[in-house]
Amino acid sequence: MAGPKLDLGRKIKDILGHVGPLPAEAGTPFAHYEHTSADIWALREYTARSFRRPRHFSATANRHLLRLHGMILVSLIETFERFLKETAAVCVTVLARYVLDDRFDEFRIQGSNLAAHFGSDSLGKALCESDTWLDCKQINDRFRRLLANPFEAGAFYVFPRSGQQPVAEQWRFETMSLLWQIRHTIVHNVGAITHSDAIKLRLLAREHVAADRILTPDRDDLRYAKRFLDESASSINQRVVERLAALLTAIHLTNPSLFVPQEQADELARLFGKAVTVAGATGLTPS
Repeated sequence: MAGPKLDLGRKIKDILGHVGPLPAEAGTPFAHYEHTSADIWALREYTARSFRRPRHFSATANRHLLRLHGMILVSLIETFERFLKETAAVCVTVLARYVLDDRFDEFRIQGSNLAAHFGSDSLGKALCESDTWLDCKQINDRFRRLLANPFEAGAFYVFPRSGQQPVAEQWRFETMSLLWQIRHTIVHNVGAITHSDAIKLRLLAREHVAADRILTPDRDDLRYAKRFLDESASSINQRVVERLAALLTAIHLTNPSLFVPQEQADELARLFGKAVTVAGATGLTPS
């Protein structure tokens, strides 16, 4: 006798109820990045240790582990994307109280998306969450305008290129662009390198990339990608908070009544996890 018909539509809706609390670090973009990145790496290490137990077939375990590696690589890259998005959102929320120029025009939001964010606890989240952050040039344009002095074009670059500052960070543009494309290959083609993917990867890597192959990243690939992303996030976090503090200092100089420097410095220190000085006042990270 057949059992009752399973309501798959209901089961899919039930996924939305299977949730947990955000980590305490979620209120600080860089700390949130570090927490999630560490969790993802711990998943890889735990799984690998489990596969080394008796009664596991090594060939089968290795095949499963390679598939997991692709998923982990995507998760690491997407954790970095979220870090960029959350960092920009913090900047928007802080600056919206003190500027009247067109710097926020760089963020495009449809009416339906704005309506969905009506109850959001910050303007920054409303402007930044609904868009993707998967292109170095676009990311540069957004942060450059966002952190520019009032009515100026700005010269801050998250991923600087030739002729842009800081010179020591210029190499990250091409490397990050390559990681964005690798993410695309894994997400949209489940790791299969199509002919079009191979062409794009070849141009970005500046070396031969074979088509009709499948990406099988190993542990070292993940370790080096994570190190690159960790170091990039740390550098960006430091440079953004320094630039934001300098911008707020310039704004305060023209209108000292806008905010109390110590309160603003304390807020930035809390949001970025870094000691920072605004208009002569130094905010220290919470102990």
